[in-house]
Amino acid sequence: MKHILTKNLTQTESTNLLKKCQTFRYNQDDIILHASDNREGIFLVLSGMAEVYIPSEKSREEVLEIIKPNELIGLSNIHHFISTNYPQNQQPDPKTPLYPDQVSKPQTQPQSSLIQVRAIDDLEALYIPYTVLKERWSEPAIRDYLLDQVSSRLHDVYHSLAEQINMNTSIDPTSDPTILRVQDIMQPTTAIIQAKPTDTIQSVAKKLSQNNRKTAAVILNNNQIQGIVTMHDFINRVITSGKNTQDQVRTIMTENPITIPRTAYYYEALTTMLLNGIKHLPVTTENNQLAGLITMTDLLQAKQPTGILQNTEKLKNITKEQLPQVKKELYATLNTMLQQQVPILHTLEVMNTLYDQLIQRCIELSIKEMPTDPPAKFSFYLMGSGARKEQFLLTDQDHFLVYEGNCDSHDQPDEHIDHIATRYFEDLSKKIVANLELAGYKRCKGDMMASNPIWRGTLQKWESRIHEWTLNATNDRLLLAQNFFSHRHIAGDDTLHRQFQQTILYSLDRAKIFLYRLSQLERENPIPTLEQPIRSIFRRNKKQIDLKKEILFPYHHSLQILAIMHGITYGTPMEIIDQLHEKKILSGNFQKDLKASISTILNYYVRNRYKQYQNGEELTSTLTLTSLTTREKEELMLSIRLIKELQNHMLSYY
Repeated sequence: MKHILTKNLTQTESTNLLKKCQTFRYNQDDIILHASDNREGIFLVLSGMAEVYIPSEKSREEVLEIIKPNELIGLSNIHHFISTNYPQNQQPDPKTPLYPDQVSKPQTQPQSSLIQVRAIDDLEALYIPYTVLKERWSEPAIRDYLLDQVSSRLHDVYHSLAEQINMNTSIDPTSDPTILRVQDIMQPTTAIIQAKPTDTIQSVAKKLSQNNRKTAAVILNNNQIQGIVTMHDFINRVITSGKNTQDQVRTIMTENPITIPRTAYYYEALTTMLLNGIKHLPVTTENNQLAGLITMTDLLQAKQPTGILQNTEKLKNITKEQLPQVKKELYATLNTMLQQQVPILHTLEVMNTLYDQLIQRCIELSIKEMPTDPPAKFSFYLMGSGARKEQFLLTDQDHFLVYEGNCDSHDQPDEHIDHIATRYFEDLSKKIVANLELAGYKRCKGDMMASNPIWRGTLQKWESRIHEWTLNATNDRLLLAQNFFSHRHIAGDDTLHRQFQQTILYSLDRAKIFLYRLSQLERENPIPTLEQPIRSIFRRNKKQIDLKKEILFPYHHSLQILAIMHGITYGTPMEIIDQLHEKKILSGNFQKDLKASISTILNYYVRNRYKQYQNGEELTSTLTLTSLTTREKEELMLSIRLIKELQNHMLSYY
């Protein structure tokens, strides 16, 4: 082995020196250095990569840096080597530099660290004890190499720290609620009305009244949270129904309520309430006992959360005349969530919940405009980014409609009834398209909308279409199928929806040629390799990357094919990843890493595209690599590599 460690040594000297070192091999996710380890040396990475991170069992782990081949692990403790008083038999020569063995300080003990290091893929590393470094410290090239490694790493750490401070300053950290923890704004246990499941309804209501509490009471049993009762429950479950107030409160409480840890962040409480339609959250300790209560009012008082609550209430009752004004308010919510650095998956979950409510309201308004109620059951589906819950700006419309035809039932066909349903859903689809357009959704240029007859029909008609796509898998039909299989049920009859999914599953049962053709399309569009530096990912040091075309589309298609192969025909990408994990197609580690990688890519995609929108620029999915910091480039590189692994895994079946 030739390395700077053996510079200017003979072959025998090099061999003897390296015998004092040791080569270690680690599998992916193996811990190389634990936080509690005493560190008496450093590691030189020979192959593979590692990450330095802050371990945590109660919150998300924070990755500080990525260590690549020919870089060192353990530099954070190098001060121990510098300050160590090694035994010495002679006085230092005043004409020579001061080396570690010439320091007259008392010997220090290595300290445990707050950080750990683990392999992010199979890794090989050479362990170099400090005693070996001491032997070679008189070699200038060794000192220069070590100094270069330390100064380079220190530069990156300071640069990253400065970026975080600038980011926090730009969003006013004194008032930014996303940096607040739930325990900072919750009501303490001393201010909460607590009761037992066996207490009477009247006694709990009396406690609330006497203590001037108008929110909720938490029901405990052996210090464990059993339920919650709100004023809304007293009104709707007692007064309006004439229930006996001497009954036990357990009969009206919401059992096993959603809770939140006291260490959770502000935005987590906000999104939990919004996505579950609740306004009270019991807060728990590490032992799952009651620590407090947080309400939507508490969040509003901490800081107005961008009108999210108001948007939610407004969307349920918005009129047709108000539809054009909704877009501006929804974008204000998006803007504030991005400014407050809410994690991108939470942001997308909130925004798509709001967009779903907007679309559902447009469908309700369209039905009201029809002369009669629907003559048959129907289900309305989104396709594209809305179906994947990745929509943040209002895109072009992308949807289809399924309805129950008379020939789908066991009754005798009635052509007159079928004709009525055909005309009704044709007119309804046109009204839905018009109302969505009023709300800000442009008409699809490719006419992939329910108003187009090829994107509307009975169960039987859809079964025929899917069969045609799989039987005659031309490129045009494959593109239609790719769009179709990323669909999500958003309105209509649940029973019909389940029947539709069974129809799809049955149609794909013997569609091996169709899946093969889909996989070959992906083979022709591989996700770029990342063996080269980030600047050289694409031919001749290309400095831009199209996140949508070159990363997200191949990811969605690969995941889609892999899912269909294993009988999964429905779900958002994140749900499909979980389903593939449940079927043991994806390992637990890969499931976790893939989600993190997609979150990273979506974060760049959303923020870059929204910035273009704010600046009035043409919306593209192109990311300029030169605008990224070193740490961001490494983060992007690792994320793309994980997604490429998914594509390779899918292609390995073919």
